[in-house]
Amino acid sequence: MSRRKEVVTLTGLCLQNIADNMQSVWMKDYMMKNMEEYNFLFIEGPFNQLAGSLVQELIRILGESHKLNKGCLHLLLQPHLLELSLRSCAGIVNVAIMQLVTVRCKHLTSLDLHSCNRVPAASLATLIEGLPRLIKLCLADTQCDSLVLTAIGRSCPRLCELDVSRCKKVSSSSLLSMVYDTKGATFCCQALRVLLLDDVKPKGSPEQWAQVLCFILLALPCLEELPNPSLSAALNLLYSRSFTKPGTCFDGFPPLAEVAQSRTISESKIKGGSNMRNYQLNSSASSPKVTPQRSSETSVMPERLTLRLKKLEDLEEDDVSVVGSLCPLVEEVAISLGDQPLGSWSLVQWPHLTKLTLHCPQKPERTLEEFLAALQAIGNSLQVLSLQNLLWCHDDSLPTLLTMCPNLQSFQSHFTVLRQNLLPNEPELPPWPRDPLPLPRLHAFSLLIEGEGSSQAIFQHKLGGSLVSVLKGSPQLESLSLCGVQSPLDSVFEVVYGSSPPRPLQRLSAVTLCGSNVTQWGASLVVRSGSDLRTLDLSHCKEVTCRDHHQLQERARKQRLNLTISWL
Repeated sequence: MSRRKEVVTLTGLCLQNIADNMQSVWMKDYMMKNMEEYNFLFIEGPFNQLAGSLVQELIRILGESHKLNKGCLHLLLQPHLLELSLRSCAGIVNVAIMQLVTVRCKHLTSLDLHSCNRVPAASLATLIEGLPRLIKLCLADTQCDSLVLTAIGRSCPRLCELDVSRCKKVSSSSLLSMVYDTKGATFCCQALRVLLLDDVKPKGSPEQWAQVLCFILLALPCLEELPNPSLSAALNLLYSRSFTKPGTCFDGFPPLAEVAQSRTISESKIKGGSNMRNYQLNSSASSPKVTPQRSSETSVMPERLTLRLKKLEDLEEDDVSVVGSLCPLVEEVAISLGDQPLGSWSLVQWPHLTKLTLHCPQKPERTLEEFLAALQAIGNSLQVLSLQNLLWCHDDSLPTLLTMCPNLQSFQSHFTVLRQNLLPNEPELPPWPRDPLPLPRLHAFSLLIEGEGSSQAIFQHKLGGSLVSVLKGSPQLESLSLCGVQSPLDSVFEVVYGSSPPRPLQRLSAVTLCGSNVTQWGASLVVRSGSDLRTLDLSHCKEVTCRDHHQLQERARKQRLNLTISWL
């Protein structure tokens, strides 16, 4: 059965046709002019009649196909655009293009200038000052500096998402100037929910950088995401209430104790969800002011202060309890495990948790089994679970874990299997379970196996049975990755595809079986299953020969499948 072809919309076909004929039709006369000398306020033509979302989609298509040039941008930068992304053509974006955007696109709510590093900071600041409606702004890998960040703080009161990752000119003081106006003694960017600072490494000591992040956490009451390696240090500083030292992080900014006092006062005035939304949309002019405290009051820290952070990355295991008390609204967390047994921390402190990653950063020293009790307490709410570089000691741990998490949408794992001490008279291998393990929402399943224990017959047999149960119980599965699995996958696929209707695995689009125990027969079962398969990776599968690979490709060709089969 051939794979279902993708349905292309009429709109998509029309935009692709315009893109294909951009040079020969729409740019034929316009390219004869020196476009660097013109800053047209209005351009007569078809694009000022096209909906803004369609114009943006056309820019994306042209950029990804490398057909976008400055002339096209002159035609496509229309006043009615609400969203604009120049990421796909960052190499041609310069001062002249920025001037066009500044003059024409004054109603933008979303702007993406990722990697547009040919534009100087002054041009970026001028552009931002004219876009007070911005809600989302990406300046990653640009010349963004203190001038630009100050302009953001003063001119973008509605901004909710900001990305300044990999901006080498971003400093600690420039970040503070974005969230606090020293002239008016008011906080800025009060609606900001996401602040991305990946690979931002300002000068100064680690303690000073932690204080800056702490200042930002206190100054932005709606902040939900602040990924940075020093975030844990800032949270520990906030938890320990170490604001007894006089002075500030930087000259001109209030002490952290006063910022914390102001945050507490502001939160006390906010009652109910509607009041919170009104508070988020306040302009910087109406932002709360920092009231100077007497010297005897600067060390006072509110008894209870909670942050609205919802996503935490690379959280050290030792900091889980501290962070949990400060951030009760966390929905996504990645915990870096140490070499000590499970301590006193618990995941129950995060009732809204839906995405969890547990990983050992170096060699695996922690076992899957020691986390089963902690995962059981939150299993029903988990949608994404990733367990990386853990030891697997007992055969039935994986099905036990998956049974605890019936609402999983994505499961990723990397286990090292320990060799088991078998009894002299090992009983016969038990039959595989007939009942599926119900995972009705599972879209992606990934299992990477290593270790001496994975070669033992008893483990291979039981794992094969577990895979049968999982695959039979996952009707929505689209991505399947089984790497290093030595269980007889031919038999697994025979049982799964031989199940009574409805047939399983009809939505599979990507299958990876790298280094696993599968032959051409098992692979052919996957190919001819009638699923929506696009990629099949058989790399390092010892039982698949070059001839088998060619035969599988020939089968896919005869069935007119749009399928890529990898083998090495």
